[in-house]
Amino acid sequence: MDYAGLGERNRYPVDRPLTAAERATHYQQEDTSGVEPNDFLSVIRLNSTFIELVDRWHPVRGFWAWMAIFSGTFCAAMCLLVTYYFFISPPKLATIGPVEQAMGAGLILFFVAIVTFGVAYPFKWEFLRWTHYPMRLNRKTRKVHVFGQNGTILTVPWDGLYIVRGEAKNPITGTTYDLRAHVLDADGETVRKSFSLGYTIPGDEKSIDRFWAFLQHYMEAPDGVEQTYWMLKKHKFLLPLDGRKEGWRWSVMRSFMMLAHWPWLQLLLCVPFGLNAVGRMLAMWTSKQPTWPAEVEAANVFDPEDPCQLDWRQNPPPNFWEFYWPLICTILGVVAFVGIIGWMMSTLWR
Repeated sequence: MDYAGLGERNRYPVDRPLTAAERATHYQQEDTSGVEPNDFLSVIRLNSTFIELVDRWHPVRGFWAWMAIFSGTFCAAMCLLVTYYFFISPPKLATIGPVEQAMGAGLILFFVAIVTFGVAYPFKWEFLRWTHYPMRLNRKTRKVHVFGQNGTILTVPWDGLYIVRGEAKNPITGTTYDLRAHVLDADGETVRKSFSLGYTIPGDEKSIDRFWAFLQHYMEAPDGVEQTYWMLKKHKFLLPLDGRKEGWRWSVMRSFMMLAHWPWLQLLLCVPFGLNAVGRMLAMWTSKQPTWPAEVEAANVFDPEDPCQLDWRQNPPPNFWEFYWPLICTILGVVAFVGIIGWMMSTLWR
């Protein structure tokens, strides 16, 4: 899955000039796009003062988790198997010489290297981190607050952001897009900081236009608050993250939501998406809930009687196709995966 921008290996490039592609896809804060806005299930909280959004990586959370667990378990099992075969098994020891044992040691080092350099990195960024990295866009103060990957807070003026359609390439998903914000140097040319305002999955370039229209309307339009409120009510769900961690039910729902229009495809792909749901649960259970510092909360006070406030507490109950069917697919996918692994191990052991 697409984790562009997350961690040391994937950080957005900074201390560089703007590219021609970024200039060509620049979104002006005051300009309306004329396309239908869409939040793409990215809103945690809404009121007349601010809108709180989830980070770019939240929709795909769980993929690195189950891949890290599976890969780490596989490598550990292979290390044990090689150790037993080359160094412990009495029938084999009589026929295995120093050269073969050196090959066995090399295999063990190979699997240890895979864990060290390939598995440890995704494990580090999926587990024992934060459940999400929220952002607040304050309509009244015109400030944007970003919860960083290291827990620090970046506060920048909305009107000073250089917002573009970001692009990333991934061997699994191909070319993907996000709504990316740059903090420029005083020269107006050099990128000093970058962060993503949102990610549309599934989506393309036009999806980013629609997501930008959603944020731009809330921040700029005279009736932006009211229109955003009714649009979110129509779209049904806000992310259940305000004041809580994501529960296991939402982990199941969110993992299958990108295939929500194709229930048969959810069943066909129940193994990878079911494993993603389980990985997402584990990632959420082991991660910390982010907390805004007092100065950010003080800068984002809103009227408790605000008629346009929304969060997950107003979500309607999910129907069969939104929760129960993905749950059935998750169970089937996990059972099928365990069965396949068990069959493969029993075949190899003979």
